Amino acid sequence: MESRADLQARERAAVADVVASTLRHDLRNKLASIRNASFYLMRKMQKTDAWGADARVEAFFQLIDRELAAAEEVLSRRAPVVSSERPSCRARDAAERALTEARLSDGVRVERDFRDNGKVPLDLEDLALLVRCLVDNAVEAMPRGGMLAVRTWDVEEGEGGVAIRVEDSGEGLAMEAISRAFEPFYSTRPGHAGLGLNIVQRLVLRNGGKVALDGGPTGGTHVEVLFLHRPEAGARTRPASQEETRGSK
Repeated sequence: MESRADLQARERAAVADVVASTLRHDLRNKLASIRNASFYLMRKMQKTDAWGADARVEAFFQLIDRELAAAEEVLSRRAPVVSSERPSCRARDAAERALTEARLSDGVRVERDFRDNGKVPLDLEDLALLVRCLVDNAVEAMPRGGMLAVRTWDVEEGEGGVAIRVEDSGEGLAMEAISRAFEPFYSTRPGHAGLGLNIVQRLVLRNGGKVALDGGPTGGTHVEVLFLHRPEAGARTRPASQEETRGSK
């Protein structure tokens, strides 16, 4: 099992990844604006005497274009894959690890329902980090305590996979907050970085999954993650609970 220092290092790496990705996105937008401005100025200069009279004018526009292309290439680079073998683990193990590491207050009651047998294409520590982000977010939504439910199960419908669901009985979120919840640095709570759900989304999408958040102003919030990875033979599908058959609030 990883030490607390190792877990904190993994969390810092996840936060750094969100920050770096946000900066790359912003820089790409700025480079696109520079490219558009350069192209407009070049077209204007081509209609003047300076374009043919001074060879350096065209050379400088070509230089700008080359440097922009080089900068965009750097921003698009990814770390090389060091192994062709993909790690995997069971969601139930990651959920137990997450609950062990989570900051649970005395007023929070935990309901566990782990029925998965299939494997998720993530290593145990990364999946535990994902679940812990969801758990911490749920606990923060219940400052006066409440019910925290963590469920895992195998999905046989469609492409098959493994699902993870974290629910809280807090006050819920407004529709605007739900629509923006996965944005980096967005938070409805003062003093919070607003990175937890964005980290979850990145880990899920990078590993062939889907994530959805739902809830209402009076009905708590739930986040459901589905990893589209065929479970092992013999896996069982969890029967739907009464709350789930009623659908989203």
